[in-house]
Amino acid sequence: KRVYPVERVDVGVLFHRRCFRCRVCGLQLTLRTFRWQQDGQPSDVYCHGHLPKIVGLINKDAMGIQSALNAPKLGVHLNEQIRGGAFNPGWQYDANALEFSHQRELNHQRKQRTSFGTYQDFESLGVFDAQTELERRQQEEEDKLYSQLTLERRKRINTLETEIKQEKDKSVKELITNIEKKIEKTNKAGLEKESQKIEEIYKRKREEKLKHLLEKLSEEEKIRVSQLIEKHSQEMLFLIAEKLCLSEVSSSDSDCSSSPSINMCRPPPVAPPEFRRSALFKSTGELDHIDEKVLNIAKTDYSSFTDLVKNLMQDCTSDLEKARAIFRWICLKDLNKIEIDETVSSESPLGILRGIKQGTESYHDLFKRLCSYAGLYCEIIKGFSKGAGYKPGMKFDGPRFRNSWTAVFLEGSWCFINCNWGARHIKCTKNTTFYYRSDEFYFVTDPEDHIHQHFPDNPKWQLLECPVTIAEFINLPVVKSPFFNHGIKFANHYDCTQYTNKGLVAMQFNIPNLLGFGYTFEAKDASVTANKLEGRAMIRIIGHKAIFTVAPPKAGKYYFTIYVKEDWTSESLQCACAFRVKCRERREHIKSPFPMVPFFGPTPLMAKLDIAPLTHIDPLVVYSYDDVFLRFQIPSNIALSYTYQYHGPFQCSITDFQRYTFLSKRDHESVTFQIRCPIMGKYVVSVFGSGSASTDVPEILFRYLIDCKQPAKDKRPLPRACHRWQGNTLIEPIVGDVPLGIRVNFRLCAPKALDVALLAGSIWHHFRELPDNMWMANIFTGNEECKAKIYAKYSHEKCRFSPLVEFHIK
Repeated sequence: KRVYPVERVDVGVLFHRRCFRCRVCGLQLTLRTFRWQQDGQPSDVYCHGHLPKIVGLINKDAMGIQSALNAPKLGVHLNEQIRGGAFNPGWQYDANALEFSHQRELNHQRKQRTSFGTYQDFESLGVFDAQTELERRQQEEEDKLYSQLTLERRKRINTLETEIKQEKDKSVKELITNIEKKIEKTNKAGLEKESQKIEEIYKRKREEKLKHLLEKLSEEEKIRVSQLIEKHSQEMLFLIAEKLCLSEVSSSDSDCSSSPSINMCRPPPVAPPEFRRSALFKSTGELDHIDEKVLNIAKTDYSSFTDLVKNLMQDCTSDLEKARAIFRWICLKDLNKIEIDETVSSESPLGILRGIKQGTESYHDLFKRLCSYAGLYCEIIKGFSKGAGYKPGMKFDGPRFRNSWTAVFLEGSWCFINCNWGARHIKCTKNTTFYYRSDEFYFVTDPEDHIHQHFPDNPKWQLLECPVTIAEFINLPVVKSPFFNHGIKFANHYDCTQYTNKGLVAMQFNIPNLLGFGYTFEAKDASVTANKLEGRAMIRIIGHKAIFTVAPPKAGKYYFTIYVKEDWTSESLQCACAFRVKCRERREHIKSPFPMVPFFGPTPLMAKLDIAPLTHIDPLVVYSYDDVFLRFQIPSNIALSYTYQYHGPFQCSITDFQRYTFLSKRDHESVTFQIRCPIMGKYVVSVFGSGSASTDVPEILFRYLIDCKQPAKDKRPLPRACHRWQGNTLIEPIVGDVPLGIRVNFRLCAPKALDVALLAGSIWHHFRELPDNMWMANIFTGNEECKAKIYAKYSHEKCRFSPLVEFHIK
């Protein structure tokens, strides 16, 4: 595809900026951080950590080795240090000479300052007791601020009410004066009418001004509360750092200044993480023991943050587990539904959450506050988000899409955690009971995924090696958390705006397993009605790929949104991603609608029944002149059925298209369908199946779209296979309509049959048996139209004949 100059990375091989990644871990690279593999492919670039190591061969003939072997020995100890001896294995570096010990000490200090300690450390150092006293002082300061905010709010509202009342009284007085001058005093009706108008005008004016004032007050209060929380968090981190510092000093019996504490409570420098989320944990199931503990804790109301965090971190052994406990507690509480009166005491169980309910404190503020009690660095980041109401390609003007989120310092790197969006409870039903589940995508989100939704004001908080611009952020497709939660990946790089090519737009995604999908297709032009957009998109599944094809009905702008099912049988769809589609092509390139079916391709039942396509894995089959043969691997005990439907766009006189499909062969391990297209257009073949149990209801197994470019040369219908056709093969005639008044050879292979006969009308015609299980008869078709069926007898004990295949004599 086209690469614009600003997006080029030229290192002798031309890369797109966002494709310039390590081929092993996918880390975004820059000209400073990329590495080549010597003697490797020019297009293979690596990060420093995954650069393949080159193993060389060193022997006595290598450069400089011979002279080193002949050099005089300088001393036994030094020689053993370099070459090795009986008690000193060879090839060991002198750490002191190379100053490795200094670097090791620095790394140890860096690793130590990533954590303020565990629950046992806090307990032994008296951190919890000190936190209780500090929290009491901070609550007093917070109560004072809230009282001040309440008084200021009432004062400014009263001032506004007074100003509006004075302005209204002045207007009424002027009105009365003007009316007295212009009309007679006896005309009181006109005065009352005008007074009512003024009353309505000032009522609306008051509502508008009050709304504006409340919004302004709310923003000011949020800022002041946020500043106080920032101050309190710093104080709490300093308290913990001071306790740790004093502990280290007492153990080393040396003096300590305040500088170590100050340095420890300062947040670490902002830099891209040194690991991906998968390096911390493969799945959130590894943290289930924390989640179960938090679930019990969430049932109890706490009157102080110290007691709450103390219980949350009791079983935590790492910063990751601390952050997980806090994240899950906030998500479980459903704080927006908590009813808190304005007069509630700050020392009550609900008092510690009053800021959330009053709107002065956000989920991020609460998360930062709790992190400080647990000894975690946390920063609130502000910027733009592609949240509710955002459509692909929209620009960010004004405060509409302003948002905030948090980053926490875990295991030596900054990681994104978003409690606000993670706490969007998904209500599910299981055994007629309801439960809530948080969105796991927002717990430790990889930066390359996070950038699809959030753009910080400060580029360094993208945590990317190569930060994107606001224009590049807008140009990214809108991607929601279900996209990542279900393991979906883009097969290619896609911008948010997709342009049609010959009337079509195709987007391909990699999927880890079979998922259920849905979509919506909307036109920006309101004159394009919903019925004109029906059938304008197609979903097809090919192995581990999902392909979405869009065919707009005319030139214009459209919005295409893809949804994914949590479970194949679920009725609930979640938004995965969205694009803007632009069609700028002429009328001759506009395509006809697709058949209105949910998808094309396999269903999970296929794998469950051990069925697999052997010939056509792609459910889109192009037909041109010759019949298509669809073959499946299938166990012999599976009952099959199928439908064949024509979906236009042309009119035709054929009423039964089912006659243009024929189950030509079925044995103990496979089945073959013969498909014929008598006219141009689109056809849908749906294959149904059920297990061996007679009570099983047939369900869809696979659905094909047959796109007929050129109709069949032979447009005659095909025979129809009956339920006992399994194991047999029809040799001739391979047509469903047999002409009247001629002799026709009927020949088939029926290995297990004892007798074969054809019933035409009311006349039986018996076949003669030939070698190799062949049966044949030369039959005169007669002069009357009728149905003709070939029957077979399989048992000596029974006289019953079973139907095999059906024809029409006409």
